[in-house]
Amino acid sequence: MNLSSPPPAPDYVIPARFWAWLGTPRAVSGLLWLAALVSAGVIAYRAYTWFDDSPLLPTERHRGDGNGGHAQIDFGGQWLMGRMLVTGHGQELYHRQRQWEVLREGYPERAETPLQRVGPRTDHYLITAPRPGEHFAHDADNLMGWFMGTDNDPVREWRISGGAGVAPLPVPCGDQFTGVALAAHADAQATSELVTTVQKPSIGGPLYPPVHALFYAPLGLIDDPQRAYRVLQGFSVLVVFAAGLAVNLLTRGRIWWSAATLGLLLFPGTRGAVDLGQNPALSLCIVLWGWVLATRGRPVAGGMVWGLFAFKPVWGLAFFLVPLLLRQWRFCAAMVLTGAALGALTLPFVGLHSWFDWLEVGKEATELYKVNENWIHLSRDLQGIPRRILHDFTLPEKERDKPLTNRLAWGLWGVVFGGTVLVYLRRGDRTKLTGLSAGMLFLGAYLTCFHFMYYDVLLSAVPLVLLLADPRRHFRTSTFEITPAPSEPPLPPDSRGLPSAGREPAMFGARMLGYVNSFPLTALALLYLIENSLSGLDLNATVGVGFFASPAADATTLSTPQVKVNTGIRSPLDTYVLLALWGWCAWRVARWDETSDGP
Repeated sequence: MNLSSPPPAPDYVIPARFWAWLGTPRAVSGLLWLAALVSAGVIAYRAYTWFDDSPLLPTERHRGDGNGGHAQIDFGGQWLMGRMLVTGHGQELYHRQRQWEVLREGYPERAETPLQRVGPRTDHYLITAPRPGEHFAHDADNLMGWFMGTDNDPVREWRISGGAGVAPLPVPCGDQFTGVALAAHADAQATSELVTTVQKPSIGGPLYPPVHALFYAPLGLIDDPQRAYRVLQGFSVLVVFAAGLAVNLLTRGRIWWSAATLGLLLFPGTRGAVDLGQNPALSLCIVLWGWVLATRGRPVAGGMVWGLFAFKPVWGLAFFLVPLLLRQWRFCAAMVLTGAALGALTLPFVGLHSWFDWLEVGKEATELYKVNENWIHLSRDLQGIPRRILHDFTLPEKERDKPLTNRLAWGLWGVVFGGTVLVYLRRGDRTKLTGLSAGMLFLGAYLTCFHFMYYDVLLSAVPLVLLLADPRRHFRTSTFEITPAPSEPPLPPDSRGLPSAGREPAMFGARMLGYVNSFPLTALALLYLIENSLSGLDLNATVGVGFFASPAADATTLSTPQVKVNTGIRSPLDTYVLLALWGWCAWRVARWDETSDGP
């Protein structure tokens, strides 16, 4: 017998060469890439067809262009900013009169439904509405109605201020002297103040700053907003792949590029952003790649990347807290200077006055955010939580905001902001740009962003990625043995016998074990469950809070604030999960767990 010969290979029904490769890293990565590509295709197809006309609707409700996604405020406002700039109207960026002209040219009536073109009819086809909030106005009218600001009425101004001079202009036949006198009187009434009032621009429009118009100028070059909408949707999907690569680099290869891309495609916010043509995927890319550069010893380059948030200042201000508390001064300086440079770059195109116009638009939007039912329920910021509970949405908007609601809204924001700053300054590890302290800091910055919507939850992936950069410590599960109590009381000891040595634990056999999951892993699983299952089910429940009851509008009954919970996009379940995760991170940092080997 030859002892050096290898043992015979085991026999399998299917030869090993056909399946052994499945367990190799290359095969697993390939399968993950396949899943990511399929998911990207499904998301893109869903986004392309989400606003398609339903074949079940009558023809009078079918759009001429077949899809109305580009006519929603989410994309329409962004396209308008870029279009205003490339058509030479940058100096009038927030002038509603000019916005009307650009929108009416870009959204022709032939692309609308027959009902939009001719108005609603009273036949039996109008009994069932296909979607909530259907509008029979033209696309341009809808968009201008959703934007900030109101329009001046020049006809009304002429009637009020100049009517005294214009009305007597009819002249008696053959009376030339009377005609001259009336003309002189009318000219006297048309003062410079009246002309200024009539010609004064109505300030309003989308909420985006002038830098946003600069960023979206390439889309503005596309004169058809529907085609530009498709381009932006495809670009958003591709940007997710770029963000996946950043996750791979940020975790030092612990998370494969394929797995990171698949995880981001299925993460809350991605689907809604692509459907609507919104930009959180680009914002996510900015945060991730800026921090990748920071972790690799290039703070100036990272700060310059974050300076691109000049196109979304609310996120720039929120995340500025991170390098500030980390004392990354070069990062902070590069971020501020880059943002300022981008702002200065807009001045030749839009002028300085457009920035002041934008501040006026933002001020109006801030007040509307406090009372508008749709914005409150679609938002995910902390200040919206008390308002969705305590506001009586049956009242007019001007009567909804109360001092108590404002105090609770700012109080909740202050707890998270102050807690983040205090815990990090006292116990945070500034030497680590990833891990527990950094994750808590990014979570606090995300949660304290002033106002943001449900699709912006995608940016909460960043703190989870920072926790995953050290999975051994923060994503580790544990088990413990459960020993049931005896079902009967033990027998009394026998004084004549020897004392019992007790029951020895069995080395083999069945045992009862308890399982404790990692809290961050549980939060991550809940976020995926909400996005990919519960959101589609749209479960609903309502609970009244009688303690805060107040007189109703008719002054004869009490209006009880109600907590309406649902699993759709109008409920901030994801914010509750992330708030709990922030609390867990703060507690662990406060216990010095980042420098210990605790559980």
